Amino acid sequence: MLRLVRPILFVWGLVLYAQDAGMVLRTSVTYNTQKATLQLNDEQRQKADQLGRDAQQASQARKYGEAMRDYYQGLAVMRNVPWTPAFEVASSLQGRLDHAIVEPGRPVTVTLAPLYSSDRAAGIKMNATLVLVPVKKEGAAEKSLGASVAVDAAALPFTTKVTLPDAPVGDYTLEVRLASDGEVPAGAARAAFVKALPMHIEALSDGVARLRARLAKVGKKSGSAMPTAEYALALYDRADSGDISPARLNLRDEFASANAILDALDAGRDPFAGKRGDLRKAYRSAVDNTLQPYRLFIPASYDGKPWPLVVALHGMGGDESSMLDQYSGTLKREAERVGVMVVCPKGRDSASMYRGTAEQDVMDVLAEVERDYKIDARRIYLMGHSMGGYGTWSIAMAHPDVFAALGPISGGGDATGMAKIKQIPEYVVHGDDDRTVNVSQSRRMVEAGKQAGATIDYHEIPGGSHVSVAAPQFGPMLDFFVKQSKAGE
Repeated sequence: MLRLVRPILFVWGLVLYAQDAGMVLRTSVTYNTQKATLQLNDEQRQKADQLGRDAQQASQARKYGEAMRDYYQGLAVMRNVPWTPAFEVASSLQGRLDHAIVEPGRPVTVTLAPLYSSDRAAGIKMNATLVLVPVKKEGAAEKSLGASVAVDAAALPFTTKVTLPDAPVGDYTLEVRLASDGEVPAGAARAAFVKALPMHIEALSDGVARLRARLAKVGKKSGSAMPTAEYALALYDRADSGDISPARLNLRDEFASANAILDALDAGRDPFAGKRGDLRKAYRSAVDNTLQPYRLFIPASYDGKPWPLVVALHGMGGDESSMLDQYSGTLKREAERVGVMVVCPKGRDSASMYRGTAEQDVMDVLAEVERDYKIDARRIYLMGHSMGGYGTWSIAMAHPDVFAALGPISGGGDATGMAKIKQIPEYVVHGDDDRTVNVSQSRRMVEAGKQAGATIDYHEIPGGSHVSVAAPQFGPMLDFFVKQSKAGE
């Protein structure tokens, strides 16, 4: 259930914008991973267990701020960090910029808002120093953005406006460095007093305006490629609002791709006709009319005849790019070798567990690919890692007639539903040293499946962690998949 490629480590400065169930779920995964990983004495473990239970009860009551405070305090206990009033307040503060994509020399507004209230906030005084730090530090130095400003813990949220220097185009972090009067945080406590806000400095407004005007001129023009062109602006808006880090994007390239799609449509051509390799696409969801992205990998050997398709689901905190870009690119290499297409939906919210609209996204993306390419309906496969492993089982149970084989990795699910998918062969992977999703989760599912009569090839990796088991099994899993075909079609 977690973030995909590296073990989850708790980051005190993690930017969280909404007190919602997904945020609490993500933090609970981190919490339990740390509790299973750190060397704790009996007193620490008892306190961490109690605070974990308190957080769960608060979350069930939809008191998400209280749940986060309990989790943060429990993480402090596990790391031997004193839960002082200043540390409690500093941990609660979440930073945000009014714009994360800014032109050189323009102002930005910085806000620090508390994720939860603290009865101990009264009297806590802090100073905030704002510093612009280049992501690529070669030949560049951090720059102070003026004198420090006072932060009164009893009068939050805190807001200040600063003007950026005429800095070179690039990715930066605007750090808000807090210092509490009379307290010098040491060791693991220091990170709570630094709020790192990703931003990108570049003059993009003209390109944005031109693309908006061109899309508006096209209007409601039909065509499956239009949402992909429109999504370039959606990406810009998401990055500018802080929903995703701008450092992950090359927005000029995104705009150029969108304009190339519009050029092709103007000329009456299909922008994706004959294209192979790694494609970034989007569609407009019928659920809420939002643009939703997906990635599609088409091997060079695709010949236009009906081909097998693998639907690959990312883990918690990931997105449509995770399965293809992470794991050292193993999935693309193995798909090219075996000869299968791979499509990677975005699980809507990063902690959706592929329920509700996120499940619908997966099925809608599958329908998009089946519409645009020749797919062998007898050979559609579903796999996923972590949260994607949970989603593999749950979506298959909801749509038992769609998939020819399943590949859940480091996941789990509802063992009582295994009888619904007993006819679908499975290749299941889990490490026996998984400290994020205990191996017992897959063991339960495999045992229930076998009792129901399912064909399951189970690989429990000795010493395998939550992450390390995934990439080495992609090749064997795809080899298993291509041997499977739905009967009777």
